[in-house]
Amino acid sequence: MTSDVQAAIGALRDATGRLEAAVARYRQQQGLEAFAAPSRLPGWTIGHVVTHLARNADGLRRVLVAARIGQLMTPYDSPQAREQDIERGATRSTDTIAVDLVTADQHLAETIDAFPHTAWAATVDLGRGGPAAAEFVLAHRLAEVEFHHDDLGIDPGLDLLTAPQAAGLLVALQGSYVRTRDVPPLTLAPDDAARIEIGGGGPVIAGPALDLVRWLAGRGQAEVRGDEPLPVLPPW
Repeated sequence: MTSDVQAAIGALRDATGRLEAAVARYRQQQGLEAFAAPSRLPGWTIGHVVTHLARNADGLRRVLVAARIGQLMTPYDSPQAREQDIERGATRSTDTIAVDLVTADQHLAETIDAFPHTAWAATVDLGRGGPAAAEFVLAHRLAEVEFHHDDLGIDPGLDLLTAPQAAGLLVALQGSYVRTRDVPPLTLAPDDAARIEIGGGGPVIAGPALDLVRWLAGRGQAEVRGDEPLPVLPPW
């Protein structure tokens, strides 16, 4: 196992712990109807977001289970099946949804921990962006956890990230958003971390790592700056 994979596993474990603690705290504070409240995502309740996070964990687990035996499986059977699972799951009780998330996270973590060190280079299909190494599952899940934690609207979300956590998420976005979208060549220059070249490098976009994360994700640009007008990015 490379140091990059070890670091990615550690970052995902940390983010998952923070997500589950926030969900448990909100559930305790708000009671049985907690997850019926609207999230920051239009048309989705908190229950929708938490259900999606649980099903995404299940989907990525099946990607890894298949990779161990040399098979390719996508996280979801189809976009329609994904949406149906979320809609159906969001109608469950708050307690049932909360337990579902913890259980799905635990199963994914167990699969990651048992994954053979040499298999992280195996080919997987994440449903977008073409074939990828299995280690990209970690980047994909980290982005899902951090952004949807923010989407819950139950705490400051991304604003709670430390500088190292934000820098780690910025790196993870190269294996999720950037890998699966036609992002123009550019160079990210976080104030507090190493530069990242996309597409061989291009116009330099600078700022705090968290602001660069928000800009790439279409969640504002805050203190992001460049010598040229900021390029237009593909939709998330």
